[in-house]
Formats: sequence, structure tokens, C-alpha cells
Amino acid sequence: MKRPYRPRNATLGVWLVNGVALACAERLVTRGAIEQVVDGLAELLPVIVLAGLLAGILAVQGVAARMRAAVSGGTGRAVLIGSVAGALTPVCGLGIVPLIVALQRHGAPLAAIMAFWVSSPVTDPAMLVMTAGVLGLPFAIAKTAAAFGAGMLGGFLTAVAMPRADAGVSLGSALPCADGSPNRPAAFAFLREALVNFELALRWILLALILELVIRNAVPAHWIELAVGGAHWWAVPLAAMVAAPLYLDGYAALPLVRGLAAAGMSSGAALALLVSGAVVSLYSAVAVFSVVPLRLFGLYLVTGVLAAVLSGYAADIFGLVIVVD
Repeated sequence: MKRPYRPRNATLGVWLVNGVALACAERLVTRGAIEQVVDGLAELLPVIVLAGLLAGILAVQGVAARMRAAVSGGTGRAVLIGSVAGALTPVCGLGIVPLIVALQRHGAPLAAIMAFWVSSPVTDPAMLVMTAGVLGLPFAIAKTAAAFGAGMLGGFLTAVAMPRADAGVSLGSALPCADGSPNRPAAFAFLREALVNFELALRWILLALILELVIRNAVPAHWIELAVGGAHWWAVPLAAMVAAPLYLDGYAALPLVRGLAAAGMSSGAALALLVSGAVVSLYSAVAVFSVVPLRLFGLYLVTGVLAAVLSGYAADIFGLVIVVD
């Protein structure tokens, strides 16, 4: 009998690592590191708060149970619905964590959860409109299609690689279950779940901010431009690998991609950059790492990079064009 997955006992350890890493960054990497990290945390604080509130709502409203019913009926149906919902849902990589944990607690198929998880950070209706305005409508449609394709790929890879995972992997045990006690009022369940998720997100996002600061200072921007700024065959996988460890905010990355496209970067490399940067960014990755076993985390990383590369090559094959004014 498999032992249920238990969260890494890293609450105090992560806070300690955060403190040491921030002090080292201030002394060894760049002056003003503390101020930059605090500013970044202040920008993300509303998202962290919303993630906590979402977790509290899910604990008392039974949303996850209704979503589980929607994805029942076979792997193909579950992955399809998860991919479509992810591509259309305006939830970032961080905000989606409470939702997928709640889905797994209620027995949703892990393949459907992965499909939703991978596709959601790439785009949403608002992002579709913004991308169309900056890079053109064809590219915006291609990015939405890439989000759907990434979800389908992630879902079916999970079904093949971890066919018995639904019974053996418990994401729900990674966070205290606030809705499991009938003797506690709904307000208590809401507050407890919200606070637990807020602290979880806060400590891991702080670490992501520190790591991002170190990476950005260690890798000069012109290196990235030289690496992915051309139309060579290696530009697509290289763009996916370059974007993977960085946080490329969906809106902030659009002007960057437009500038790279003007410098000669192919549409496929641009799409790979945006897909990989959304799915495997530090913020999404640390959120995933905090609640899943390592084998599922590895599958998530592979799926994100592979989906970015495949979508990038597909864009180049079909002649996708970026509209640069």
C-alpha cells in the first residue's frame, strides 16, 4: 500500500533560506536587492491575497466538487475539458494552486488537473485581446491554441506516465484540509484555509523573487537577445530554455517580444518564449513545487518546455507572422 504524499517540512527552512539568500544577494549580487524584492512582493501581494481568499472560498462552497463532476467520464473527456477551461480561465500560475489542490481532494483525475494547470497560465480572454493589440490577431489566436495544446499534452502525458497516480498521489495532503470537520463553522474553515494558503504562497514567491533577481543580474539582457534574436532552427528550443527559469509576466513580456521580433526573432521562437515563460516561470514553478511530489513536478517541467518547443516549430511551419508596427 502506497503511503500518501506528505508536504515537504520546509516552512521554517524556506523562510531561513529566503533570509540568507536575500542577505547574500544584497552583499554579493547587487546593492538594493532587498528594496527590489520588497517592491516586487508589493506588486504581487494582491495576487497572493486573492489566492488565499480563493482557497477559503473553495473550502466552503463546494466549487471543486462541481468541477470534478464536469471532468468525469473518461480520460479523453477530462483532459479536453481541463485544457479548454485552463485556456479560458483568467487565473495565473499562483492563483490556480488552491483550485487544483481542492480538485484533487475531491477526486478529480490527475490528468485533467495537469491539463488545467499547464494551460491556464499561458492565456485567457483578456490576454487574447492584449496580445492581438501588440502582436496581431493571428499570433494571439496561435497563443490560445498553444495553451490548449499544452494542456492536452500535459494531460495525456500524465495519464500515460502516472496511470495510477489518482490513487497514489495526494495533492490534498500538501495543505491542511479546512473543510473536513463538520463541527467547525464555515467562517473558521474559510479563515484557516485562506491563511494557510497565503503563508504558503508568500514564502515561495519570496524565494522566486530572490532567484529571479539573481538570474537577471547574472545574465545580461543582450545575451538573451543574441541567443534568440535570429531565425535559426535552434532559436525555438533555445527560447524555451531561456524563458523557463525567468518570470515573463504575460502583459510585460509582449513589448519585449515585439522588440525581439523587430530584431529578427522568428514567430516560433517568440511563441516558445511566451509559452515556456508562462508555464515554467519561477512563480509558477515554485507554486507547483510546494504542493506536489518531485516526479509530478518533473513531468510538469518537461511538459511546459516540450509544449513550448512544439508550438514554436508549428508556428514557423505554418508561417505565423507577428505584426510589428
